[in-house]
Amino acid sequence: MSLLIEKLFEARPEIKKVDKPINLVAIKAADEEVLACIERAVSEKRIFAYLIDDHVKLEEKLQGFAIPKEAYEIIAVNDDQEAAFKGVELVRNGKGDAILKGHISTGKVLKEVVNKETGIRKAATLSHVAVLSMPTLNRLIAITDGGLVLQPDKETAKTVIENAVEVMASLKLPHVKVALLSAAENLIPKLPSSLLESELAKEYSRQTDFTVEGPISIDLSLSPESVKEKNYSGKIQGDADILFAPDIVTGNIESKSLTLFGGSEMASLIIGAKIPVIITSRSSSFEEKYASLLLSQIMMTMNGE
Repeated sequence: MSLLIEKLFEARPEIKKVDKPINLVAIKAADEEVLACIERAVSEKRIFAYLIDDHVKLEEKLQGFAIPKEAYEIIAVNDDQEAAFKGVELVRNGKGDAILKGHISTGKVLKEVVNKETGIRKAATLSHVAVLSMPTLNRLIAITDGGLVLQPDKETAKTVIENAVEVMASLKLPHVKVALLSAAENLIPKLPSSLLESELAKEYSRQTDFTVEGPISIDLSLSPESVKEKNYSGKIQGDADILFAPDIVTGNIESKSLTLFGGSEMASLIIGAKIPVIITSRSSSFEEKYASLLLSQIMMTMNGE
């Protein structure tokens, strides 16, 4: 079992068994890793799957997987945009509990999710939350936003932070800590993101449900040894749960560096729609897609508590 999946089960052991399968909408599902994820989830009675793609391609791919016919329904489409529209339409009509992005660009899926007339947006701002296993730390951390919000202003940043807190709180952490990442733990007046992070930290300073601190460097955020060496006295002592990136480039590089070179695995969700939207790279493994599905089910369990 991967460390990521192990840690998700460790955080929420009750998710190992599900009382009732959810309806998963897989957009552009004729993909080996997508179907491997669905095969495992079906075998555990986690899901009923709506498989959206070219009918012939799906039938060919399904021959390589042990997915019972009663566990899925094929919805045939001609192209990517129709697939995204049909997937969102299922959710809008109450037939889908979560969306899994298959072999399709994130932009095409989100275009339908946020459509003002036919979409499923719940909040003004949608944000991307990546939850990663950290082998060197033997725990999970979240990075936001490395996949959707380009460069947040203050109000958008607050939504991004609180969406990530909601995700990490669902993992039953006793007190979530958010590190507002910068090049240093000191305010850099000529760096706009440093100024913004200082303002955000002040606004959250009276918050007791979770901690927001910044600007702060990544070493102080994650390394207790660096905290000791630098004699840092902040509330975050190398034990941050969430790394808030000042822009999408920073967040994207962080998460990809950890997965490509740091041995991390990543589960990721878009938060702010009416249901969880599972967004993983088209090249991600079935285990990462499965972990993202687990995370979405954890979020749904929390919302039902």
